[in-house]
Amino acid sequence: MADCAELPDDLIAHIANHVKVIEDFIAFRAVCTSWQIAATKDNFDVFSTQVPLLMLGAKDDDFQEFYSLSKKKVSHIFLPEARGRECFPLGEWLFTMEDNTGELNLLHPFSRTQIQLPSLEDLMASKGLREKLFLSCVEKVALSANPSITSDYVLMINYHAGSNHLAFWRPRDLHWTYINKEIPDAAMSINYYKGHFYYVTCEGELWSFEVAGPNTPKPIVEPGLLYWPEDGIFGHCSVQFYIVELSDALLFVMRYANYTDDPEAGHKTFKFKVLELDVIKGELKEEVKTLGDSAIFVGLNSGACSVDSSKFTGIKPNHIYFTDDWFQKLYFMEDVGGKDTGVYNLENGKIESIYPELSLSRIYQPTWVMPSLIM
Repeated sequence: MADCAELPDDLIAHIANHVKVIEDFIAFRAVCTSWQIAATKDNFDVFSTQVPLLMLGAKDDDFQEFYSLSKKKVSHIFLPEARGRECFPLGEWLFTMEDNTGELNLLHPFSRTQIQLPSLEDLMASKGLREKLFLSCVEKVALSANPSITSDYVLMINYHAGSNHLAFWRPRDLHWTYINKEIPDAAMSINYYKGHFYYVTCEGELWSFEVAGPNTPKPIVEPGLLYWPEDGIFGHCSVQFYIVELSDALLFVMRYANYTDDPEAGHKTFKFKVLELDVIKGELKEEVKTLGDSAIFVGLNSGACSVDSSKFTGIKPNHIYFTDDWFQKLYFMEDVGGKDTGVYNLENGKIESIYPELSLSRIYQPTWVMPSLIM
């Protein structure tokens, strides 16, 4: 049998054109150098919608594991840049934090491309604070756009230093810029939608922030309280909130869980509720009873997205795929996170498993990452 590296480039490119799933394309290019050269981004629609991969919990080695819902298998990817670091998913990218050195980066896990950010110490200095940051001072991060596509984006960060603070960074900025607006409660979700960042507190308050892009030397930040809930359930300690864009609408997703003091039990999700959010009137509209052919993915860093299940195998319509993101509670427990993971049927309320094993970690729990290419 002939060596695969000796195949003609045009034949390799022709085969690559028939690969539609991005993790298969990444594996295809990894066969040998000649296949990598022949299979360029022109052989794959880099903007085609993909299914999020389940990035499994952190391990003490240089490889990261990704589980495919469609293929029901785990891929091992060499990613030493993530070792020992907390990782916050941002769609196709990861925000990584090294607690000992204070180093912060944006990391593209499938190309290992990194974008260096101002350090944790610089983040503290933006508020005039000098004390050393502690583990998990960063609560949530969000991007206004994909760094793979444009340099015109804003990175928003919510961090805890005695109280909750917000800051942002833009490409070419030398330092973090502190937002001089006190938010009384920690963020449960920060998302970007049509020119604004939306911030949901643990009490269910919804704030809106507008930050100008990097081409504006002095950005005008306009924070405002958009919605204040009257329902007392919003303040319950075992409710999590997400903001998800679906079919050009913004959904407010509530996740309910039982919790006991038993560290072996931890949190256990039992229900989701979905409502449409009217950002103009600042109110929640009627409850959404069905997602149609769409499926929603929620998890760590409140990273949330939706996909059309009819375009992919192994993805169930009208379901919510969730991972364990009760991380605020984990630091007061001896156990590690990763147990409360599954898929919720919005029609009948049933919950099923999505991964055949347990993936546990204190550094970061299993979470969703959108596979993509940078070439």
